[in-house]
Amino acid sequence: MRVNMPITQTERTFPASERLISTTDLNSHITYCNDAFVTLSGFTREELIGQPHNLVRHPDMPASVFAHMWETIKQGKPWMGVVKNRSKQGDYYWVSAYVTAVYENGRIVGYESVRSLPT
Repeated sequence: MRVNMPITQTERTFPASERLISTTDLNSHITYCNDAFVTLSGFTREELIGQPHNLVRHPDMPASVFAHMWETIKQGKPWMGVVKNRSKQGDYYWVSAYVTAVYENGRIVGYESVRSLPT
């Protein structure tokens, strides 16, 4: 999470049928983001690509959640959890995240996150 980014008390939501999808390199820099993620995050695709994925991390989220996630996915295991994210405007949105390793020639080369509306 970036320190001097705005925070509001406004919740954003999205249709249950939508999936927010992004991929990152091994250092968590965004390499791909779908239109649904771009729209909900409030950032442009150009603002997202190349940035650390924690750009959308909400400060209410405990660091221990992400430590557990990284420990899990670096082992090549999938991780699931409910995460509170922050949009560019400071609004928040909840997602149910499913994060998996992306492999090339048997080696982890990045990660993919598919997020849906929590139920």
